[in-house]
Amino acid sequence: MIQQTLMPIKIERTEPKHTARSGLFLYAEFMKGFGVDRLILEYMPRPKSGRGYDPCAFIKPLSMTLYGGGACIEDMKEIREDAALRKASGIKAVPSSSAMGDWLKRISLTGGIEGMEIINKSIARKIILKDKRKTYTLIIDPTIIEAEKKDACMTYLGVKGYRPVIAVLKELDIGKAYQFKQGSDNGGRLDIIKKAFDMMPEGKRIEKVLLDSEYYTNEVMEYLTEKGVIWAIAADKDRAVKTEIEAIPDIEWKPFATREGKQTDREIAETIHTTNKGKEAFRMIVLRWKDRQAGLFNNSYNYHAIATSMIESNIEEVVWQYNERAYIESHIKEIKTGFSMEQMPSGDFGANALYFGIGIMTYNLFIAQKYWVMPAEWASKTIKSIRWLLIEAVGRVIERSRRIILKIAATREKYRIYLEMRERLCLLTL
Repeated sequence: MIQQTLMPIKIERTEPKHTARSGLFLYAEFMKGFGVDRLILEYMPRPKSGRGYDPCAFIKPLSMTLYGGGACIEDMKEIREDAALRKASGIKAVPSSSAMGDWLKRISLTGGIEGMEIINKSIARKIILKDKRKTYTLIIDPTIIEAEKKDACMTYLGVKGYRPVIAVLKELDIGKAYQFKQGSDNGGRLDIIKKAFDMMPEGKRIEKVLLDSEYYTNEVMEYLTEKGVIWAIAADKDRAVKTEIEAIPDIEWKPFATREGKQTDREIAETIHTTNKGKEAFRMIVLRWKDRQAGLFNNSYNYHAIATSMIESNIEEVVWQYNERAYIESHIKEIKTGFSMEQMPSGDFGANALYFGIGIMTYNLFIAQKYWVMPAEWASKTIKSIRWLLIEAVGRVIERSRRIILKIAATREKYRIYLEMRERLCLLTL
């Protein structure tokens, strides 16, 4: 007789009463407790037919999918087929991936993109209001999402795709504002800055702004000066800037060290500059270092210039503060790879813009969870770690006397964390 299996175990199918992702229930509960369900129903377009799904039926399972590690809308089927998780989370039905794709396209044309921006604005304002700090640092950076979609445009990297811009508050980690743009779209620089300022609640303010050379324009610098904030922006090395740099006497260049006192191969100096159309002169801090490709006896340099309104800071301090811009890179990486925003689901620009907004919402809710309901020692953990620590836990759903009980297979320590998170969420909603 031929052996049919490697191990002497028989498997049979039964109706699923277990879930392998019990921790996703805590995220679904957090969405409800933080008022996201209400915001979705208030600001997203509703179905014209009474038989259609309401917007929560699309957004909530998609957000749970992204939070749980799904890479695309097709992965929503894991939520749809997880009856135990849906029962615990109060989700009655999950649309198919094709219905989800159609909804993204349709709703993006009828106010969905704008509605999602209002939802994200409301979430960000709520997070900022609950924070004890009064002043913040704004950092803005574009990123590239490669996409061989029919409507995608060529980016400056020479690949087709999209070029979203993300504004982050350094002290809170949250995505304060965003723009989803075509790969070739370099306009609207001032728009996202104004959006970030307009979203600040009363009693809170942006104190410092750090930007790359894309924002080195008169209108940006004048706007920030009018707002009374300090700013530092990488300068374009155009002919006028190069002339100013070349005019700096050699005696004024001095060695540059890191904040920790470590010497580098760079030298630092400063000058005063004004653009042709600018209203006022501003301070410019310059770093230079030997061009190693120029040959042993060619004394040429590479330069990096920073335009700034930081009058009272010494020149090293300006560079140290400007280098805080690197902080945003880890958060953009988390948004793209941690929450699957590195790939867009559709060939339709509007659908992708709405999808990206849902990704930003999911990321910000994760940040809010870490601040107020997760253990304090988890504050620096990425979503990848949280999935391992919190989400991937087997649970069984039992209905008893009109009550739903989620029995979680966990150690006493992990079970304690689950209970404490729910208690903190209750306090947060009071």
